[in-house]
Amino acid sequence: MTGLLSGSKIWLILLCGMAVVVEGTLGAAEALAPVEDRAIERRPYVVQLQVAFDADQLDARSRDAILLEVRQTAARCVGDLWQLDVNEIDWLGPVNQRGLGRLDLGTLKKHHPQETADIWFIAAINALPVGWRISLRSWQPEVQSETRLVSVDVLDQRDLAVALVRLSRDLFRPMGIVEQVNDRAVRIRMRAGELTAPDPSFEQLVKGEVLVPLLAYRNKEKAIEKLQTIPWTFITVDEVEGSRVSGTVQSGLRMALGGKKRGRIDTLVVALRPQEELTELELLTQTKPPRPLVGHRLEIRTSPILLRPSDEHPEIDPLATLLDEKLTDRRGLCLISADQEHRLVWLFAYSGQHLLARVPFVPGAATTAHLEVSDDTTRLAAEADLQMLQGEIIDAVALRTTAVETIRAAAKKDDWTTVNQKLTLIKERESVSTLRDRLTAVRVAGVAAAKKNRDKGAEARIQRMCDDASTLINVHLGGEKIRLLTEEMEGLQSATKETDEPRRRKP
Repeated sequence: MTGLLSGSKIWLILLCGMAVVVEGTLGAAEALAPVEDRAIERRPYVVQLQVAFDADQLDARSRDAILLEVRQTAARCVGDLWQLDVNEIDWLGPVNQRGLGRLDLGTLKKHHPQETADIWFIAAINALPVGWRISLRSWQPEVQSETRLVSVDVLDQRDLAVALVRLSRDLFRPMGIVEQVNDRAVRIRMRAGELTAPDPSFEQLVKGEVLVPLLAYRNKEKAIEKLQTIPWTFITVDEVEGSRVSGTVQSGLRMALGGKKRGRIDTLVVALRPQEELTELELLTQTKPPRPLVGHRLEIRTSPILLRPSDEHPEIDPLATLLDEKLTDRRGLCLISADQEHRLVWLFAYSGQHLLARVPFVPGAATTAHLEVSDDTTRLAAEADLQMLQGEIIDAVALRTTAVETIRAAAKKDDWTTVNQKLTLIKERESVSTLRDRLTAVRVAGVAAAKKNRDKGAEARIQRMCDDASTLINVHLGGEKIRLLTEEMEGLQSATKETDEPRRRKP
């Protein structure tokens, strides 16, 4: 029995050892597999950090020491999230903000034709009279993302490595792929989502961040041939669960993201992290050439839903979601400041009281932005004609009301001569058919112009305004009221004659 137990223990030990060997083999195979062959959740970002030094101020030994410290610091902070390669370059000139600012991706690839990366960081370290300046830019070719230049000054040379890693973190733009869309709710798989960075500040996404969706058209080899942006569409992060992210689509379009994947088209996302303090917004018409809209009102709100007080809910405050209100200048421009508490806001563009556009917007994401809205000239011209017509209708209603009061006052005095004269004058003065003809002319011209501009909103509004004017004519200037008044006066006049006839016959 003891021998059998000993044999069982031996087999158990052997089996456990085999399991450990198999598991270790699988882990090693996963680690050794090419990055592009791994699942997106376990695929680290391939990062190239190329550093240009001011060689006059740092010798080769000092430069190598800084690069080594950058590698060690990044390994402690980023871990397996990045597959990082740090090298020195000598082709950037001059080694300062000016040289780095004029660098583009094409020039970068000319100097590194055989190397590929998900993220390229190019840094320039130059000496100041006191201390050092680190300047950095980044490119992410797959999603065609490029950041502006950022810089930081340090006093001690020993702080260069940590400062450079922090700048790289600030310019890092996490990526992912949309795997499920249900109305406005989306589910996203994040690149390297299962690879956790040791430093919590390197966490890819947090609740409230904003993502930009991109349509990626792939060829048969699954390489991206074309990227297409979706205008005025963003995704806000609601929850992060490991490699999966739940978000909400914020768009000025009705159907921004399709519910099903179409062929070789993927929906990619990339984090949008504003670098500017404000954005200059230009409001233009959707015409060729575009025309700036001067003196138009812009409301900046936290919600796309504009609630107004009603009888059922009088407590609603329409100003509760209002952050700011702007007017475009003579060039159609206005400045919108970035706000950390409200990364994504909603823009309401008005022409008078008429809403031209309602779109989501991220201030600070770019230095300039353009919002093209429908040309409101057609609606304004029709509205001006209708205002003139309504003025004439009001004058006609006022004259009729005065005449009716005069007729009733004369009837009380049995002044039937005045009654008959005023009735005849009203019938001659009333030109309801003329007003209706003019209204029809305004309607036809306005609708035709709106259809030519393919502006369904203006067409619907012109139709509605003309319908209101037609109702005004029918209610206040219809022939039915005059007919009833005429019959009433004729009846009173006949009754008065019958009463007066016996009186005349008395001697």
